[in-house]
Amino acid sequence: MTFSEKYNGAATKHNSFVCVGLDPDPERIPDHLKGSPDPIAAFLIEIVNATKDIACTYKPNFAFFGAHGIAGWQALQNTIKAIPSDIPILLDFKAGDIGNTATQYARMAYEQLEVDAITVNPLMGTDAIEPFLAYQNGCAFLLCLTSNPGSADVLRLNTDQGLLFEVLAHKSMIWNQTGACGLVVGATHPDDLLKVRNIATTLPILLPGVGAQGANTDAIVQNGLDATGGGILVNASRSILYASNGSDFADAARKAAEELRETLNNARA
Repeated sequence: MTFSEKYNGAATKHNSFVCVGLDPDPERIPDHLKGSPDPIAAFLIEIVNATKDIACTYKPNFAFFGAHGIAGWQALQNTIKAIPSDIPILLDFKAGDIGNTATQYARMAYEQLEVDAITVNPLMGTDAIEPFLAYQNGCAFLLCLTSNPGSADVLRLNTDQGLLFEVLAHKSMIWNQTGACGLVVGATHPDDLLKVRNIATTLPILLPGVGAQGANTDAIVQNGLDATGGGILVNASRSILYASNGSDFADAARKAAEELRETLNNARA
């Protein structure tokens, strides 16, 4: 099953555009889990179990696992195994390197971790992206216009073909010959999101920046939807994971995810 098929199935079944970001901070894990053999996985598995009928996608951020060495890798694997097989997993890695190295990143994501998609930095060009596109069931989400303030330093540079993020959106449609491309556009840029959607009309778009970064949900839904009324993955991490730091954290996470789903659905009504 392709990423798109999984995403469309989960989004329809759960009536949801909510992508739950899995960014575990050991200092914020509730105290009663800190003595567990694998506290990161114990925490995230409860989050998954509480939100698995709401999420359209789960997005583990590799840095939050890799920082803990072998234990972090094991926590990532254990968390991935706990995610229902009909919900896609998008590894947030932002890989970007020459073709031979990119091939190893793609193998790590698709063959070792067995995720459904991965974020990729496209600035090194076609040969750095092709290894990810070779996995036709996967999806390479290419950084287009990120949510951080510093994104303007590079991604808004003016070229003879338009602003750089617009050029990347056009390129993504060329690279999407196998249907294995998506884009990352910060939800903090709703007007630019509309420009990207008008260029990349059929690509799924990951929208980080909701929740803790406070993006305008009405605008991103209205500007990001594709012609089918879907095609967006609205990511929230901290606002869901850390909705409570007590023993009720899973219930609080579910409530936060439900509220986001309702907000997004109201915006498309």
